[in-house]
Amino acid sequence: MLNDRFYHEILHEIKNSLTLINGSLQLMIQKHPEVCDFQYWDETMSEIEFLTNMVVQVPPLHSFDSPNLAQTDLSVFMQQIMASARTLFTGNLKYELSLPENLPLIEADTRLLKQAVINIIKNACEAMGETGIVKIIVSCKDDFVHIAVADTGGGLNPALAECIFDPFITSKTGGSGLGLVITRQIVDAHHGALSFDSRPGDGCTFTISLPLKQN
Repeated sequence: MLNDRFYHEILHEIKNSLTLINGSLQLMIQKHPEVCDFQYWDETMSEIEFLTNMVVQVPPLHSFDSPNLAQTDLSVFMQQIMASARTLFTGNLKYELSLPENLPLIEADTRLLKQAVINIIKNACEAMGETGIVKIIVSCKDDFVHIAVADTGGGLNPALAECIFDPFITSKTGGSGLGLVITRQIVDAHHGALSFDSRPGDGCTFTISLPLKQN
């Protein structure tokens, strides 16, 4: 597992990069104000602000044991997630969201949980390249809500599957190998479980399972 010092060093580097990106975008607005009319401009700026705030506010690893829980409408939450994630779906890459009616409320820290779900969706998109359909299926069973994200990216390398939740383990060029580590920390903090089903030659499904009520 990551220790607090190393974790915050990572956050510091991310914050520096976001500051540079934000500064560049502000200069772009000054020199080319017409970019504000671009279709995804507002969403882009909103996500940069979200990430910057997240890096500043995210607690040390040990603080994941006490997330800021609130009653959450999962249907609304998932719609917001897909609005934020829509820029991941470019070219012939699409998604299908399956939401049953009358989902119960869950107790969740929406800031942390948003990060976890988008991490999984982003991984699915990257596994598939530029073509395919990512299926996001929400279900409720046995006092748990399940958020399953399925891709058709060919599945995990069996050797990688053995250590997929270890730090710095990744098959992506330029990947940090930290996304799934942090995602599992967030899910664990909600007394839930993060699991996966790899189908070699077909794809992979990651599932976040959360209790309806926190103990």
